[in-house]
Amino acid sequence: MKYSELVKQGQVKLFKAGIGDAGVDAWILLENICNISRTDYFVKMHDEVPCEYVSSYLAAIDKRLTHYPLQYILGEWHFMGLRFKVNENVLIPRQDTEILVVKILNMIQEEFKNQDNIKILDMCTGSGCIGISLAKLCNKVDVTAVDLSKEAIVVARENARMNDVKNIHFIESDLFKAFNMYNDQEPFDIIVSNPPYICSKEIESLMAEVKNFEPRMALDGDEDGLVFYKRIVDECNPYIKKGGYLAFEIGWNQAEDVKELMRTRYDNLEVVQDLACLDRVVVGKRK
Repeated sequence: MKYSELVKQGQVKLFKAGIGDAGVDAWILLENICNISRTDYFVKMHDEVPCEYVSSYLAAIDKRLTHYPLQYILGEWHFMGLRFKVNENVLIPRQDTEILVVKILNMIQEEFKNQDNIKILDMCTGSGCIGISLAKLCNKVDVTAVDLSKEAIVVARENARMNDVKNIHFIESDLFKAFNMYNDQEPFDIIVSNPPYICSKEIESLMAEVKNFEPRMALDGDEDGLVFYKRIVDECNPYIKKGGYLAFEIGWNQAEDVKELMRTRYDNLEVVQDLACLDRVVVGKRK
């Protein structure tokens, strides 16, 4: 089978199955599984594809037909220009979350420009994409990354190794519970979190790729979607410096609720919008 025939077959199968980005997904799988760039494709499109590539590609297409996420098939995804291993134990890094990372990096330049060894806590780290990106892109920071899931911590540690990030360490904990063992724990300059924030009743309305395959514990924010914001705001006080910053990723309709939770303990509350002009980040400075 020729390359042109193979990718066409993949596109048709995915389109008939109702996969939204059928054409794009078929191309990405071809590039990754057959190890061919788009430029090379136009040179080799009428060449025969090695048999092992044909079988691997069609197997991947068949898996995608079930709405199994493209990123999990590939086993990795890009975030902030870095590569991250992903599997069913962690959420897939999303471009919206880059808004939170960029906000923190800008904050470091503006508010901590004369400080070294800035201590950051990445709560609910998942794949580690937030904490690892901050540690990789700013050598002034020391990051602690926390997650309840042992399996997620395994993935995050691998991602730190893969990106050659050493200024980060990981703790398995239900939010701050494990911190009670560290009596000498210094407070953090910045606490950042992308916690589970989908209302429980809304999860079944999500795309099949999300509701059927991404870890529910990383999605489900309880009845109102706010349970983890409430817990983090209530529990983080001993672990954040006066004048330190708390920054959350939020759902598009949660800005006012999250600001209200933070208002008694935080000043300078700011909402940052994403590229679609939807509320995406809330930041506050501890009083």
